[in-house]
Amino acid sequence: MIRRVAAARDAILKNKLTRDIMWSMGSFVILAISGIVINIAVAGFRDAAALGVFNLAYAVYIVASQFAAFGIHYSVLRYAAYYSDDPDTRGIMFHTASLLAVVLGCVAAVALWRMAPWLGSQFQSGHAGGAIGYAAFGLFLFPLNKVLLAYLNGLREMKAFSILQATRYLVVMIGVCSVAASQASIELSTFAFITAEIVTALGSFAVIVKKRLGGTRAISLSWVKSHFAFGTKGLASGMFAEVNSRVDVLLIGYFLNDRATGIYSFAAMLVDGLYHVIAMVRINFNPVLVAAVKQKEWASAQSLMKKTRQLVVPGVLGLAIVIAAAYWVLAGFILPGRGLMEGMPSLLILLTGVVLASSFVPFDNLMVVSGHPGFQALQQVGVVVANASVAILLLPVLGVEGAATGTAISYLTNVLLLCVFTQRMLGWNLLSNSVRSTSNR
Repeated sequence: MIRRVAAARDAILKNKLTRDIMWSMGSFVILAISGIVINIAVAGFRDAAALGVFNLAYAVYIVASQFAAFGIHYSVLRYAAYYSDDPDTRGIMFHTASLLAVVLGCVAAVALWRMAPWLGSQFQSGHAGGAIGYAAFGLFLFPLNKVLLAYLNGLREMKAFSILQATRYLVVMIGVCSVAASQASIELSTFAFITAEIVTALGSFAVIVKKRLGGTRAISLSWVKSHFAFGTKGLASGMFAEVNSRVDVLLIGYFLNDRATGIYSFAAMLVDGLYHVIAMVRINFNPVLVAAVKQKEWASAQSLMKKTRQLVVPGVLGLAIVIAAAYWVLAGFILPGRGLMEGMPSLLILLTGVVLASSFVPFDNLMVVSGHPGFQALQQVGVVVANASVAILLLPVLGVEGAATGTAISYLTNVLLLCVFTQRMLGWNLLSNSVRSTSNR
């Protein structure tokens, strides 16, 4: 028995994909803990309205960051994996993307800072406007960090990727909690974003230099054109993916108030954590899927889908049950009197949507990694339209539960469009996990 356990352990440690997923899951644990601690700290030291202010500013920051990155990181992810054995081409690609990211970050940061007061007026919250203004500073480095981390992801440096991501979350957590526990305005909490971006950038550069991953140091006009061409198509994909993850919070902030936003976002935060579990698997699948599509090794891709259905779905269901129980304890016993129990119906609706879509989420970047960012964009546009349409229709009737229903439906819309596009462009039927014959592709 001991020998069997040791053999299983050795098999896991010798399998790179398994090791990478374990590192990613470790990063997720930090993400989950930091998200929970932030929400508990803000709700505990302040109130639901303050939590609403922070989450509104965070939602705007995430959406704005996609405009800032302009999809360049998707291009870097694909070409870093594609040219993993060609350091000269890869290096020129990487350094060109890094320069573009710095320029785009500066433009985006100034633009969001100037727009912050107007956005605050739209949410009828001066505090939200102030928090958005401080969050804008993070955009100076956010696009560059997206490029650096995508580069490490494409080269399958998942240990470094995971540690850097975890560090980023921890720095934000420490910054936000420090402000929440002090007498300072909650608006200052979002200044933690720029601090986290500085730490992440320095750490990423250190890894790339130490491992000599930079390749040829040169800038190429042809790569500028390639990045923008790929990024323009991928921009809508990334932007709408992030909009979909925040549109419920943004719409609640617009139609309701800071308190309702805080209550809902407390529940949504836990569901985001569950979704990130699956997203961490996706991050590790991406470079493997690039190779499978490039070399037409469909057996390896089909094997990933089979294992996902066997392992991910039951795991996500189990975690959903744990999350529902944890929320009941948090809202009812740890933070009583904050009104957070009102978010329980929304939590259950969101969890149902994630569980139903869980086996497909690790593959929902298939259009990007296979070189079809335009279809990835169409997929995400459809998802956001479904989410926003249902939420706008139901919010006046059901309140925050209407927004939750829109988001749950968006998860299922994502699965539908993913299956349609993958069947059409790659000949891979995700539902039956079968691939058309080579002659048809």
